Amino acid sequence: MRDKLLPPLPRAESRIRVFHDDVTIDSYRWLRDRENPDVRAYLEAENSYAEQTTAHLSALKAEIIAEIEGRQPREGTPPALQVGPFEYFQRHEPGLAHPAWWRRPVTGGSAEQVLDPNAIPGAEVFYKLGVFEPSDDGRYVAFSFDVIGNENYELRVRDMKTGQDVWQGSKKAAIVAWAADGHTLFFTRERPSRQQCHELIRLDIATGISEVAFEETNEQSQVRVRRSDSGAWLFLDVIATSDYSSPVHTGAAEVWCIPADEASGKWRRIVRRELGYNIYVEHWGDSFLFRVDDAGPYCRLVRAPIDDPSPSSWEEIIPHRPGVTLEEIHVLERYLVVLEREGLHPRLVSRDGSGRVGTTIVPDEPSCTLKVGLSAGGARSVARHLFRSSKLVYSISSFVTPDAVIEHDLADDHSATLYRADIPGYDPDLYVSQVVMAEAEDAVEIPISLVARRDRTSPGPVVLRVYGCYGSSRWPSFTAWPSFMTALLSLLDRGVAFGWAHVRGGGEFGRPWHEAAMAERKRTTHTDLIAAAEGLVEQGFATRDAIVIEGASAGGGVVLATAALRPDLFSAVLAEVPLADILDTEMDVAMPWALVERAEYGDPHTAHEYRCLRSYDPYYNLSADRPLPPTYVDAALDDGQVLYYQPARYVAQRRSCSADRDPELVFRMRMVGGHSGASHGPGVAEERAFRMAWALDHLRRSSS
Repeated sequence: MRDKLLPPLPRAESRIRVFHDDVTIDSYRWLRDRENPDVRAYLEAENSYAEQTTAHLSALKAEIIAEIEGRQPREGTPPALQVGPFEYFQRHEPGLAHPAWWRRPVTGGSAEQVLDPNAIPGAEVFYKLGVFEPSDDGRYVAFSFDVIGNENYELRVRDMKTGQDVWQGSKKAAIVAWAADGHTLFFTRERPSRQQCHELIRLDIATGISEVAFEETNEQSQVRVRRSDSGAWLFLDVIATSDYSSPVHTGAAEVWCIPADEASGKWRRIVRRELGYNIYVEHWGDSFLFRVDDAGPYCRLVRAPIDDPSPSSWEEIIPHRPGVTLEEIHVLERYLVVLEREGLHPRLVSRDGSGRVGTTIVPDEPSCTLKVGLSAGGARSVARHLFRSSKLVYSISSFVTPDAVIEHDLADDHSATLYRADIPGYDPDLYVSQVVMAEAEDAVEIPISLVARRDRTSPGPVVLRVYGCYGSSRWPSFTAWPSFMTALLSLLDRGVAFGWAHVRGGGEFGRPWHEAAMAERKRTTHTDLIAAAEGLVEQGFATRDAIVIEGASAGGGVVLATAALRPDLFSAVLAEVPLADILDTEMDVAMPWALVERAEYGDPHTAHEYRCLRSYDPYYNLSADRPLPPTYVDAALDDGQVLYYQPARYVAQRRSCSADRDPELVFRMRMVGGHSGASHGPGVAEERAFRMAWALDHLRRSSS
């Protein structure tokens, strides 16, 4: 019965474009009009087809859902977030969708509720926290949230004396930072049509008056505000679009500063963009610290007097070391801590005021996620740690190690575990993780973080995930997106291995790893993924007829382009919210990330860069004579990053290229939620279970 289903196909409205003497035909641009009832009808028809054609998987999906829900971490007590005289924590009441924020005095006393997301209209459908930032004295709490899924966070400020919101405004607010006076809030605001911050707003809660404190007019740059670890300074970073891979520790082209206790004072520029460097600034004692790439792409660390921070005054603390990426710098009152990474291996190294090396913390993991400080967990939250303390708090997680929070006393070199996620029924001894190296076509070694059951028979089926864009690093984690080992254990327990291919274009090996696959070299990302898959076969981990590649967002675009290059190599493709029409995204500057995409993939207005883009663009390279592997695609109607019609156009065009409308192509449109899927409730497990059941089905069919 399933084979007789006919996939939907929307009408075609051909639109011809000639650019650089190249002719393209776009038949489905009209899907951009979400107010058109035909658009909604088509999306609903695709959802109906997806449910009907996978109806035979309902029992397997239900089984996996039960497994996922049974592995949700038991209620524990993660460390509280201390800010000023209070410590803030979350409490989840039975029957409510979201945990509420509470606080209690550090010195002891009763707890009081700060924020209950369940009381926010719309949060019963979707809710995502942006920031949660208390003022130094605890009088006010700034928080932002999204109840649509489009990542337009609404900012509010709550007065804890009255429990009322005393200010609410921008729905395009991003990162916030309080001044030391406790009533001046700085926040960055995004451009109306793009997720790119261009303004710094100064808001005086006492008067309710807000004003633009800084405006960046160069559309190739954006701004970020942050407070120094010491709390004594506020920094304003002007970041080139091409460098914006992380919202927190990305270096800047230009840096301004102001004492945190002089909120209405004049900002001082301490790094000029004319220097041409990528710099991250911190404050320590009587000096500014600069992580700078002037000596090489892996960065060095220098210090300079606050009164004269010019390059002529720089004094080197840590030299540039090829192959050792200086990722982050963190400051305690008496200690400097750096997070550095050699290959895939991270380590935390502390130094005293004289620069002498003290404690070195090296995780006993082949590949893992290591983070310093504690965060409120919002999409725009910044991790923090106590400054006037010798105790450094960090978290660690991997494919086999559930999230743990560790407190390490740098004074006596002693560690204590503050929290470890407790996963019902999970036995880490049943699983093994390792790093496998595969040789790319230019002989560069591509690492793959791989996890499987110890008793798995090799070779066997593999799901191989990838990202490989914007210099963004992807590390194995147990409970954080997008690993979700609480879900992926259902694959491992059925004999499937899971791997992360750390291909070029990402940032795992520092800036050179990213630059090796930018613009006209972007095809390297795709050939690296092919090499990773071939390497797993050659080394006996995977069978050639049982490899599924998976990617989300830009990574979704990577797997679609790679599958078109080598359709014979992959049993199936999982493309979640994929950037499926790269060329059109860059041609339209009104798109949310158009300028970021140009920095990554090249500028189509330059002829040779256009031709490179054109050669692998998933949408414009679909044709009847290029059959592709079975493919799962999804999207979200309110997605603010990859707009719903980008994957929808790809699916429609691909169906039109096949006489039978490509029945092995499954497309699901989420009518609720955003880029990362459902925020809570049954939909979270259902989305993951659907993808896994679909992948398992195709692995079974290909092997038989």
